[in-house]
Parts: sequence; C-alpha cells; structure tokens
Amino acid sequence: MHSAIDKLLFNGLTLPFRPFYRRYPFTSPVSIRSADDRGCVDMEMGFFCNRIPKAANSTIITNLARLKFGQDISSKQAKKLFDTPARLSAADMEQFDSLFRFTVVRNPYSRILSAYLDKIERRARKKNRESSFSDFLQALKRSRFMHSNAHWAPQHSLMLIPIDSFDLIGKVESLDRDLAEVKRRLRPDIEDSNTSFDANATGANSKLKNYYDSELIALVRNLYSRDFEVFGYSPEFPA
Repeated sequence: MHSAIDKLLFNGLTLPFRPFYRRYPFTSPVSIRSADDRGCVDMEMGFFCNRIPKAANSTIITNLARLKFGQDISSKQAKKLFDTPARLSAADMEQFDSLFRFTVVRNPYSRILSAYLDKIERRARKKNRESSFSDFLQALKRSRFMHSNAHWAPQHSLMLIPIDSFDLIGKVESLDRDLAEVKRRLRPDIEDSNTSFDANATGANSKLKNYYDSELIALVRNLYSRDFEVFGYSPEFPA
C-alpha cells in the first residue's frame, strides 16, 4: 500500500522522468498521474494491465487480486495492492517485454452511457439536481472536458503502451472468455471459475435505447471515432 508521502514523490511533474515513461513517453491530453494510477503491474505474477474505467475495471482488478492473494478483496482495496508503471525501476523495465500485457475495452456507446449514469446522473439524483445525457455529451465537445476525467476520456488516450504492444486486447462484450484467458496465462496452476463483478455496474447495455436518439448517436460516433476504429467496434448503433 502506498503512503501519502510516497504519492507526493510520484506526481505529475516527476512521472515523465521515471524509467517507464522514458521508454513510453505519455503524450495524451489526459493527466499522466490519472493514467498512471490505472496502470497495474505485478512483476512476480508477470503482467501489465492497462485498466480502463467503465470497461469492467473493478471486475478485472478484483479477479487479479484473487489470483494473487487467493481471497476476495474489494475493488477499492485491490487497486492499491499492485504497482503502477511509474514505480518500475530500470531493472524492472529490462523485464517488461516478458510480461503478459493486456487491457479490456468497451463499445463506446455503452461505455460513455455508463460513465454518465455512474458519475453524473447518480450524483445528481443524490443532490436532487437535474441532469441530461444530451447536455453531458454536448459538454464533451469541449476537448478539455473530454479528457478531464478518465471515466469518459477516449480509451485510446488512456493507453500507456502502443496498441500493437499488447498481448491481449479483451472486450467487455467477451469478458468471460477474455478473463479466462488472462487467468490461464497468469495462473495455469489453479482452477478458479468464480468471477467478481463490478458493484458499481450501471446496466448501461440494457438502457441504450432509453438515452440515445439519432443526434446523440451521431455525436458519440464522432467524438469517439478513434476508439471505434482502433478497437474494431462497428460505428453502427447496437440493435
């Protein structure tokens, strides 16, 4: 677990000079500190995971924690139990290419709705305030706001290593299969059929038609065009 003093040492000013970022300079508009916090490394288990908010993030981290520690650990706690890329030494980086490097992404239509439901609408309801999915998407057209929070930043902008350097780019839509492959690669010595699911799940997949109209479909298609292209998602709205 990282102390408060430790966090001060690994701030946005110092991160670019760490061995990992000397090798993989981070040029995204997203905060490097925010992106680094979502990098997950375990040299002993032999993996690097590029965690993406609202793409089964909590499910993945809790399953990784169970594989390592053999017990259920909350996602909030589990996120503190692994190193981030900034903490890798020069010696660690010599071994980096041998790690199993993976990420899990999600269809932009459902991911951005999930971000809205969790981070905007849910909080607005608690404060008895009005919220609008349309207003939220219109705000995203301002580039600074779009990259201000990792929960709705484009997924490609959160990647800490080049896309072609991943051994596996899993998808939420095939999570059971992809998570099974992660487990097979990391701990082939154990059988673990249990899967921890995200307690903050919003059920966005089943609510798409309740929130989208043709204008908002076109807006998300345009805003996240690079995600559709890079990760092989059809820009057509899910039926």
